[in-house]
Amino acid sequence: MKLLRLILPVLFPSWRFFSSIGPSPRIEVGFASTAQLEPADWFPVFPLPEKISFTSGIVQLLHNPKWNDRLYINTCAEHLFESHSEFHEQQIAQRLLHLISAREIPVPINAQTLFFRVRALVAENGQLTEDITFISRAFSLPTSGDDK
Repeated sequence: MKLLRLILPVLFPSWRFFSSIGPSPRIEVGFASTAQLEPADWFPVFPLPEKISFTSGIVQLLHNPKWNDRLYINTCAEHLFESHSEFHEQQIAQRLLHLISAREIPVPINAQTLFFRVRALVAENGQLTEDITFISRAFSLPTSGDDK
């Protein structure tokens, strides 16, 4: 019986440690031809899929490095909600540049710089609001010879 009381919280965790639900970060990327220009368009990073098959869901429960990377980027973005941190800005940029090098984020033809911004989605009183809480500095995109 004592062992059962120790095992049950592992199998059925309690979520009561959350006092409230805070803002949810959304990362978007934008591209420009120079660091002095601002991006005209912003694109979501890691958009959630409309549907996940049962088999894919089971596999992702056991092995999902992309989701882990997304969680890390979101954690860095949450730190940027509180105050600017060069470290967290750099961590997000490095991961985005890696995704660009891996061709997981498409880049417009004449783009030379990457910007990212963090939007905060907040649910209050049944209303969903969003604010742009952070816009990064410009980061140089890798040239075609950098990804070899």
